[in-house]
Amino acid sequence: MKKIFSLFAVVALLFTSCEKAAEDKTQPEQPTPTEQIKLVTNDTMKVSSGSAMAFIKYEILELVEGAKVEVSANVDWIYDFKQNEQNKISFTIGANPEAVGREGIITVTYDKSQFNVTVIQELSEAPTSIVFEAEFLQGKYYGVQGGLFNYYLVFSDLGLDANNMYSTPNAHYYFVDLYLPNAPEDMENIVVPNGEYEYDITNSGWPNTFTHSFSWYHINDETGFQLGTAHYDTGKLIVEDGKVTLEVTLTIDARQENHKVVYEGDWSLIDCTNEVYE
Repeated sequence: MKKIFSLFAVVALLFTSCEKAAEDKTQPEQPTPTEQIKLVTNDTMKVSSGSAMAFIKYEILELVEGAKVEVSANVDWIYDFKQNEQNKISFTIGANPEAVGREGIITVTYDKSQFNVTVIQELSEAPTSIVFEAEFLQGKYYGVQGGLFNYYLVFSDLGLDANNMYSTPNAHYYFVDLYLPNAPEDMENIVVPNGEYEYDITNSGWPNTFTHSFSWYHINDETGFQLGTAHYDTGKLIVEDGKVTLEVTLTIDARQENHKVVYEGDWSLIDCTNEVYE
C-alpha cells in the first residue's frame, strides 16, 4: 500500500513540475503603443509632371511635452516644407523633366509615432509646338523708362481694338516689353532695329532685352475679356527686314509649349511719349 501511495505521489509531482515549467515560459503582454499623430488627408498623392505646391493635414491625438512635428522626404524633388498653419504641412514638388514617372515618400514624425505619404508624379510629355502666323504687329513706344527706351510690341491675329487697346473679342495676343539703348531713328515710323533680343526673366533692366513683368501671352473671350495670362519661361525676338519672329516657351495647364510667332510685312509702333498716365 505504501508503495502504491508513493507511486501516485511521484506521478503527481511530475505533473506539477511540468505545469510550472509551462507557466515559466509565458511572457507578459507588452502594452500597445499609443498613436500620437494621425494623417487626415490621403496617404497617396498623384500629381502632374509640372511644378506644384501641395499640402498634407494631420491631427495630434496625444500631446507630448517637448515633442515637435518633423517632416522629411526621401527624394530631393520634394522640398521647401513649411508649417505656417496649425496641423498643416505645405511643400513644393519640382517639375519632372524625365520621360518616366517617379515616386517619393514623405515621412512625418511626432515623438514615437509617424506616418508616410507617397507622392506619384507623372512623366514629362514632349512640349507641344505651335506656329502662330500673326496678322498684326502693332504696339506702342513709351520713350525713356528707367534710363532705356521702351518699345512695346504686340503680335496678334485680330489686332488692337478701336481704342488701341487689347480687348478685341476672341483675339490672341503676344506681348513683348522691349528695352533698347537708343531712341527710334524715325519718329514717324517707329520700329525696332534688326537684331536678336533676349528675354530677361529676372527683370534686371539690361538693354536689348524684354522683361518678364510685361511680356506674356493671353486669349480673349467672345466679349473681349482676358482669359488669364501666361508669362514666358524663355524667349527670343528676332527682327529682320520685312520679318519679325518671336520664339518663346510657356506653361499652360501645367504643360510646356513652344510657340513660334511670325509676322511678315510692314509695321510701326504708336508714339505714346506725350501721353499722361494718372
